[in-house]
Parts: sequence; structure tokens; C-alpha cells
Amino acid sequence: MTRFVSALLLGAMLVTPVLAQPAPGGAPPPGRGAGRGGFQMPPPVKGPAGPFDPVAITPDKEIPMAQALEAAQAAVDACLALPRKSAAAVMVVDLNGNVRAMLSPDGTSLNLFDFARRKAYTVLKKKMPSAEFATQPGIAGQPFTAVLEGDPNLITFGGGLPIMKGGQLVGALGVSGPTGVGDDVKCAQAGMTKFHL
Repeated sequence: MTRFVSALLLGAMLVTPVLAQPAPGGAPPPGRGAGRGGFQMPPPVKGPAGPFDPVAITPDKEIPMAQALEAAQAAVDACLALPRKSAAAVMVVDLNGNVRAMLSPDGTSLNLFDFARRKAYTVLKKKMPSAEFATQPGIAGQPFTAVLEGDPNLITFGGGLPIMKGGQLVGALGVSGPTGVGDDVKCAQAGMTKFHL
């Protein structure tokens, strides 16, 4: 059985790169499938964080890895030190929403990672803390399940804060834990103290 599984995995590793190659002669004509059965690849998204154009991240807009890790660790530590210990997911992302650091303690629920990502995404797209976005006209009072401004990734929960350098946005920190957004904001603020940009 082990040999069969090994052979199957080896075969998959050898065949996958061949199948991933573009068709000879470039892309198929519009409206025609790219592979067998008319399979067509979906159009590429504009940026990893969502539907906005990716930004060229110049050295002056980079988030140093050491600071990203320190900030994420400080946020996790602050959440674990709360009176009601919070096993929160913490993400530090750059201007394109690419994850620079992501940490969580044992016992963190899977859904909290998505909430942390969406909080950071909201900061990048709206250029304000996620809790501040919740107070904007037309947004305040919306149910938490609402699709805001036609974008399912926007979220109104506190815990997403902008990372600034020289008055310019360079990234975001998102924290999401099981004990509520008030705690998420406190933990995010603790993490922000580690950025010296």
C-alpha cells in the first residue's frame, strides 16, 4: 500500500508541471477553452489583497521583517495577558495585502484568521482603522453580515490598524480573537508599539 501511495504521489509530481504549462502558441482565442473539455482559467485578480491595483513597494515603504514579527508577537502576548485570555490570530500585511507575519497561539479558531485578514484588508482599502470605517455614513448600523460597498472583504470590526511611515500608509496589522473587538483593539495597539519606521 505504501509503495502504491508513493508511486501515485511521484506520478502526480511529475505530471502536474506538464499540465500547468501554457498551450503551444500562447493563450487560446477569446471564448475558447484553454484545455480539455473547454476548461478556462479565471481572469487574474488585480492584487493579492483584493480588487485594487497592486502597488510597487519601494524600499521606503517596506515593513522590516523583524518589526513585523515583533509586532505580531507583542499583539499575541497582549491578548494572552488579558483577564479573559484571547487566543487571537494576528496578521501584519504590506500595501498589497501580502502577509509579512502571521502568528497565533494554540487553540486559535480557524475563522479568526479570516477576520484578521479582512480587518487588515479594510485598513488598506479604506485607509483608516477598521473600527473607524464602522462609523462612516452609510456603513454605521449595517448588520455584520452585510456586503459593504459591494466588497465582501470589507469588515466593520475593530482590530485593524494602519502601519504608517512618514505620514504614509505602508501596511496594516489585523487582530481577531474570541473575546471581542475591544480586546482586539487593545492587542493591536500593543503590537503597533513595535513599529519604528
